[in-house]
Amino acid sequence: MVHFRKVAVFWTPFFLVNLCFVAFTIHSSALEPPGVFPESGELVAPTLVKLRNPNPSGAIFYTTDGSDPRGEDGSVRSSVLVYSDSFESHDFGGPLSANRSMVVQCRVKSGEDWSELKTATFIADQDFSKLLVTEIMFHPTNGPPESEYEEFIEFKNTGEVGLNLSGLRIVDFTEEGTDAYLKFTFPAGAVVSPGGFVVVAANANKFQSLYPDVPFHGGMASRFNNQIGRIALIGPDGGIATQMRYETHYPWPAVPDNHGYFKKRKPKVGFSLARRSFEPGADPEHFSTWRASAARLGSPGKEEVDPKIPPLVISEFRSRSAGQLVDRVEIYNPTLAAVSITGWWLSYKRSRPYKHKFPENTVVPAKGYLVVDEVDFCAAGSEMALSSKGDRCYLFSATPEGELTGYSYGVRFEGSDENVSFGRSRTSEGVDYFQPEFSESFGLKNFGASFIPLLISEVMYHPDVEGFQYIELHNQSKDPLSLWLPDTPTRTWGLSGGTVGQKVPQFLFPEGTTVLPDAYLICIPESTGSVVVPDDTQVFRIPDDLLSTKQGVLRLHRPLASKGEKIRYAIVDEAIYQNRFPWDVGAGGGGQGLERMNTSAFGVDPLNWRAGPVGGTPGRSLGDRLLRHPFKRGDK
Repeated sequence: MVHFRKVAVFWTPFFLVNLCFVAFTIHSSALEPPGVFPESGELVAPTLVKLRNPNPSGAIFYTTDGSDPRGEDGSVRSSVLVYSDSFESHDFGGPLSANRSMVVQCRVKSGEDWSELKTATFIADQDFSKLLVTEIMFHPTNGPPESEYEEFIEFKNTGEVGLNLSGLRIVDFTEEGTDAYLKFTFPAGAVVSPGGFVVVAANANKFQSLYPDVPFHGGMASRFNNQIGRIALIGPDGGIATQMRYETHYPWPAVPDNHGYFKKRKPKVGFSLARRSFEPGADPEHFSTWRASAARLGSPGKEEVDPKIPPLVISEFRSRSAGQLVDRVEIYNPTLAAVSITGWWLSYKRSRPYKHKFPENTVVPAKGYLVVDEVDFCAAGSEMALSSKGDRCYLFSATPEGELTGYSYGVRFEGSDENVSFGRSRTSEGVDYFQPEFSESFGLKNFGASFIPLLISEVMYHPDVEGFQYIELHNQSKDPLSLWLPDTPTRTWGLSGGTVGQKVPQFLFPEGTTVLPDAYLICIPESTGSVVVPDDTQVFRIPDDLLSTKQGVLRLHRPLASKGEKIRYAIVDEAIYQNRFPWDVGAGGGGQGLERMNTSAFGVDPLNWRAGPVGGTPGRSLGDRLLRHPFKRGDK
């Protein structure tokens, strides 16, 4: 029998949930359905459609394809969206925009209760779902942003009807509140024909000198951010016609972020970021939809040609060698043909690719490997090296003479124990993560990740009004686990959160913290009131900003043995959560926790998480965790 105790002084209702998912009966609810404004009818696209929750609790789930957001068994359908009434600069989603004719179906969910279904049908004057951002030159040279006149953005009308762009504005949500927010306003009469392109350039004279035969609109009000952007074409009320996102760190392509790669060439302009996929389901905010352009300068106003560069990857590395071992990097060729990488580059710095140039006759065999190490770097007189404190490693494609051709593959890693190698694993989203290997496997298929004793097993990031946020950690080993360095008890394990992965913890566990075998830790925000947890569960209070109600990256850090006062950390476990597909959006509102399904896999794969019972299971097992999706290793 599990005994529960109350932590703090006030009682918080705690729901004991049957962990067996049995027959579910949908019962009537006192929840009011959402309000929809405007309610239905004709509209001028793009227009914001505002949803309002009239209830004191719950979240609004909606669809735009006419399907019910509630599944037949009462669960949240995987394809639904969670409504937000505001845009956030680095957030996904936002308010609902009607950029085409659509049927909106929405309900409020609070706990296990759903409101009645609310339906609104909108008939739009134009279909902007056919308008795509297809290319952007956001960092053409390495000058200051105000001097990079070669910038441009390209849109394509993939539909069969012309689109009127009059009065629509190009904005960057990452620059909201600054002078750089507004980029351009289309003049009256601006139309893009079926199958046609429209290009907006930063500087008319510069663009015309580089692309004399390409029609364009000129005179952007401000330049693009060189590192990250969330670009949208919006209407008068802020409704989004189309949008895209770009970043510069892996897994996004590195070469379009030009750090003076071509300063000895005329012009010095580098590669653009070009759309790779035109599939209807391709996410314009996801890295997999984009690649570097086929050639320098890009191809504004024209169709892009696939450069067909073999997608070689870094598949294993070691960066903290001791004794007789040396630092090593393994490159894997996933194609069915041998690939010559003569002239390609290996570097520890994204902005400085020219560190180690592969010599003549360097070939990676089909479905095979090439391993290089410190000895090779020294023999070539290169500056290539990996830091034992955490670093990056990038592979750049190039001509035999060494000029970049656009393809890149990058790894970003933190510190590690001595002589530990990291192997590549690929998530269901196509993102590669590197985990400490059970044993090194250079030149061979990876042997698999080492055992994770303490892991993030549940995240309650958007509780209902009667619930509370928490992070649950589970010691799945058979031994007690001390959360400190054996020879330095003051150096303890810690947690970090936020929208990006942190190198160091933002919260440190108290000295002397020990986790018993099969025991749990619960970490709750400092502002949380009372909570009820099993008697044998330890509770710790963490900074409020470690958890978001929408998305985040959680990391569990372990201190490394090191000399000096500065403490280095290894990442023991990492978990990513988001309130949108392919994550289970059932945890995005209404009080369900996000439960880890496969405890032997890394916590970054969205298909390794599932929305659990309402109220969560803090400090308790979900039962037999379902292996819905085995974490896929890299193609080794």
